Amino acid sequence: MKKVMKVAIAFVFSLSACFANAASHYISGKITNITAIEGALLIMVDNGNIPDHCKGTPYNWLKIKQENTTMVSVVLTQWASNNRTATVYTSGIENAGSYCLVTQVDPLG
Repeated sequence: MKKVMKVAIAFVFSLSACFANAASHYISGKITNITAIEGALLIMVDNGNIPDHCKGTPYNWLKIKQENTTMVSVVLTQWASNNRTATVYTSGIENAGSYCLVTQVDPLG
């Protein structure tokens, strides 16, 4: 009985790793889309899931400013290598009507 319970718990935890986890200031999941705009790289995590304080960012895009070259490089390397799982930390929406700013990208795996 204990072995069955351990297997069931392990199964539930393995399923939870497949879904995005969002909190007030970060989201963990797969980077599913990228696009470039003037002065920034925009990313989308798990088809548009966003942290709580990013509500209202256009089309659920998260913005990495061009000046943050290390983060841009990390995301583009992840994209090219098809290793796109990450935790993305944000500071909220920069100005009314603008994108939610990314402050850190932590690749997983």
